[in-house]
Amino acid sequence: MEQVEAAANAVIGRKQSGGRGVPTRQEQVLLARSVGERLREAREMQGYSQVKAAQLIGYSNSTKLAKIEGGKDSSQIPLWVVKRAALLYDVSVDYLMGNTESMEVDEVRCHAARDAIILMREEWERLRWRDMLVTRRVQDQLTAVEQMVGLMADQVYEAQAAIDRVEQLNPRRWGDVKGGARLQSAVSSAAATARTADARLKRLHREASAAAGGAQPELDLVPS
Repeated sequence: MEQVEAAANAVIGRKQSGGRGVPTRQEQVLLARSVGERLREAREMQGYSQVKAAQLIGYSNSTKLAKIEGGKDSSQIPLWVVKRAALLYDVSVDYLMGNTESMEVDEVRCHAARDAIILMREEWERLRWRDMLVTRRVQDQLTAVEQMVGLMADQVYEAQAAIDRVEQLNPRRWGDVKGGARLQSAVSSAAATARTADARLKRLHREASAAAGGAQPELDLVPS
């Protein structure tokens, strides 16, 4: 492989240096072999079998593609094969031709996508911290409301206990008190509502606490 690439690079280097000479037959064969090896490498990187890749490129069977990849056909590889293979394997034509070591189709586009992902992650972090601060403020407000509801519930319980005590001390007279039954029913209902409200607020407080101080998920979109 190193010998093939060295020969291919020699041909490319001669052209870049301004030479006008046509590559020798041997150089053309080595260059075609280098392209064939890169075609095989790109295909294997994408997980295509030789038979499947040949069909997708346009051949009726894998014989021709096998010869191209093995450098056993000739010194000429059809340009349409290189172009279709680049699209199929999602690599650049320059990579297949040996002009670059990068498989990326479009370096600028890839860098732009990478920058976009970084910006998305930073924005996500900013929004996450904003939501966390809002959640903590809501949590503080819930704490204040919870304390008020708890105080109210204690007072209602105390009122119910006082009514029960009056009924115990005046078993015969309590039933004769006008509005007494209604007062007892109202206090009992208020106590039940206070218990329900207190329980719901405590559950909501726990959920808010978990949201404000829970585990922070990681967003690893960009490899280090």
